[in-house]
Amino acid sequence: MQWLMILPEILLAAGGLAVVAAGVMGRRRETPAALAAATFVAALVALWPLRGITAEAWWGMLVVDSFALFFKALFALTGLLVVPLAHAYVERRGIHAGEFYALIVFAVLGMSMMASSRDLLMIYLGLELLSIGSYVLAGMLKDDDRSLEASLKYFLVGAMTSALLLFGLSLVYGISGSTHVEAIRRAVSAGDGWRGVAVAGMWFMLAGFGFKVAAVPFHMWAPDVYHGAPTPVAALLIAGSEAAAFSAILRVFTTGFGPLANYWQAVFAVLAVATMTYGNAAALVQTSAKRMMAYSAIAQAGYVLVGLAVGTPEGFGAMLYYLLAYLFMVVGTFAVIAWLSLARPEEMLDDFEGLGRSVPWVAAAVVIFMISFIGIPPTAGFLGKFYLIRAAVSADMVWLAVVMVVNSAISAGYYYSIVRRMYLTDRSATVAALPPGTSLVVGLAAAATVLLMLFPQPIIEWLGSAQQVVALLR
Repeated sequence: MQWLMILPEILLAAGGLAVVAAGVMGRRRETPAALAAATFVAALVALWPLRGITAEAWWGMLVVDSFALFFKALFALTGLLVVPLAHAYVERRGIHAGEFYALIVFAVLGMSMMASSRDLLMIYLGLELLSIGSYVLAGMLKDDDRSLEASLKYFLVGAMTSALLLFGLSLVYGISGSTHVEAIRRAVSAGDGWRGVAVAGMWFMLAGFGFKVAAVPFHMWAPDVYHGAPTPVAALLIAGSEAAAFSAILRVFTTGFGPLANYWQAVFAVLAVATMTYGNAAALVQTSAKRMMAYSAIAQAGYVLVGLAVGTPEGFGAMLYYLLAYLFMVVGTFAVIAWLSLARPEEMLDDFEGLGRSVPWVAAAVVIFMISFIGIPPTAGFLGKFYLIRAAVSADMVWLAVVMVVNSAISAGYYYSIVRRMYLTDRSATVAALPPGTSLVVGLAAAATVLLMLFPQPIIEWLGSAQQVVALLR
């Protein structure tokens, strides 16, 4: 039974090794991408028999429940969308396909380990597996100084993040004698004069996770890394890596530090306001498409932090829905940016000029993504923000809901700038032939962004069980 519980992780590990072998031995460059996609499909299929199960494995270090299954499905879906998005980009930029797709698979494996871990050491191992692969992926453009800079900065910040997490972990271990979140909860609840040490350990761990989600003031690495990394890698990091960090935060803070909720809820509220406000203000003045999306990612992390600040099951459920909706918005937008970069490698906002005339259906999809980022119906972004705002109001944090609404209005300025460039310019866009993989990803992402709003009930029911798991942890 324990092997069945970790079957998705086993398939990801085996698939990653197969992709490496295909990259070394195979003659066809398409083989690593096909194997990577097949691995993600197999991981998704392996999640199906685990539905409705709540059980622990490996001495309680790993758990299978609705919460873990939700995030594992989200991560596998992220990888599955990034693979076709990256195919033409990898070919054009001369990136070694075997290494690239294998690192994506191993990064998703690290994400999955973080989501299903109830032990701080296992969360840390998953984080390191994700981080090491991400450092290399960020520097895959060996002839691009921005990519090399992104890799180095990400590595240095990652080392600092690891140090903060390990120091906080050591403090918490000192008072609890365990790295299991349930044991930590019992130790924190008992107090015994060590609550101050527990709070200090919690602050260090919060700072470490704050770096991973690019929350202000721990965001300084994100614009340069997302801007310099290969475009498909930026999509993976924003959609997957940040979601993995949020899954770990929910596990650790709602369970291990649940008795200290009065401390961390206030801090997350401050982080939410600072993060969404700074991200939106900085994005307004950008001229690079990827850099604008990097600051947008910071702002979006601020919206998600609202759910943690609220600290209720309703807030946590809203976080999960928004992370799912955000996946499709981000991947769809970066698929278009990656395609435009095939003709104009600078990846500037002006690359969108005339796209409404050149390729109307792609421009229409971009409009869907932009209004979803803003939070305008009928898109999933609107429903996600609505749930977060409603959770804040229900928790008597009306001021936080107002800040979120104001920031959404501010964000309309830079998202609309893309729409204006596509439809209100005289010239036609300079574009390469539209790769089949890009067409598939953009079409699926646009459809999902609308359908998640029009038919939310199946997703809400799925998230309901995950939300109940988080509620029971508190």
